[in-house]
Amino acid sequence: MKAKFSMVSRSIWRSERFKSLTNEKDKLLYFYFLTCDHQNGLGCYRLPDGYAIDDLGWKLAEYQVAKANCEGAGLIQYDDDTQELLVEKWLQNNPAQNQKHLAGMAKTVSNVESDTFRELLESIVLEMAARLQPEPTPRPPYR
Repeated sequence: MKAKFSMVSRSIWRSERFKSLTNEKDKLLYFYFLTCDHQNGLGCYRLPDGYAIDDLGWKLAEYQVAKANCEGAGLIQYDDDTQELLVEKWLQNNPAQNQKHLAGMAKTVSNVESDTFRELLESIVLEMAARLQPEPTPRPPYR
């Protein structure tokens, strides 16, 4: 089941990377990358240019310029071969909340086609697993 919403941290307005976007269209596109229907729990998803320009109602050239600006600001990475987009620092801002969530993330990582993105996400998920507290053992019922 896809999430019905995405949380966006209020600290975005203090982010030097975000503030380096000087064009309002670039900022709008970044919010699209954070909140679009293609987004998932990893912040890494397939997004061919045609999907985005259809969603946004933009021309291909203006989309490509804004996407390049977001990438140049260090907010996203894009793999042209697999047409996958990775939102930088997504998992730092949206970590696994429990073991079940982490297991779902690990499963999703295996579906990432980009070797570069998959390897990066695997290492982040492993670090997250080391920090995540194990689920507490349920107490037996009171008798």
